[in-house]
Amino acid sequence: MELLIGREQQGNQLMVVVDGKPYRIDVNNSVPDSVSRFNPSNGAAHCRIIISTNGIRLENLNEMNSTYVNGESVESCRISPTSVVELGKDQYRVNLSKILKLIGYQPSYSIKHLRRVWDRYDKALLRLQLEDKKKQNQQKLQGILSQVSMLCVIIPSVMPNIPIPAWLRAVLVTGALGMGIYFYIKGNKEDDSFIVKKRELDEQFKEDYICPNPKCKKFLGFTPYDTIKTRKKCGMCNCNFQN
Repeated sequence: MELLIGREQQGNQLMVVVDGKPYRIDVNNSVPDSVSRFNPSNGAAHCRIIISTNGIRLENLNEMNSTYVNGESVESCRISPTSVVELGKDQYRVNLSKILKLIGYQPSYSIKHLRRVWDRYDKALLRLQLEDKKKQNQQKLQGILSQVSMLCVIIPSVMPNIPIPAWLRAVLVTGALGMGIYFYIKGNKEDDSFIVKKRELDEQFKEDYICPNPKCKKFLGFTPYDTIKTRKKCGMCNCNFQN
């Protein structure tokens, strides 16, 4: 979107033209002559504002006059909705926020930092899941060993021709029971540990993965960063995102 800003020739009002549509700002005779006139026939104006997904840029169009941003004379620079823009040697202040509101401008917010937040969470979650899977496999192996020990005790009763000393059977029974109890308790503790770590990871993620709009700051959900980047909008406040 491109805005041309200059002084109206007849009433000395500030004129803003957006895509060929004129807007008159302020009252008659409020703009000093040091502000360049807007000429619709050739598109001449004092300055131009270009709005894109990369932000807002202001360009001075008349080298005979001056354009100021936050008190500094500029030819071209990036500005924000809160920048102080003044035109001409009289430093006529432009009501930039009023103009942006008039044309329905919605600021866009950078989400570059959210890539690091998502990648950190995704890697931590994968690492946690792999650790939990490894523990589950260990528990399965430990369960198999326990069952084998029990079979060593049962087999002599079913097949008496296989001699196994009574003391050895007692040791195997005790060992099998002990292993079963140990692995049961350990398994429960590890399950609790996974749940706690997962909850802590999610809570931290919910604090960091939020809309950058200061008026929103809501959690963006467990939606991957690339999906949010493609949408280019916040699902909560509908503000625009820039990459």
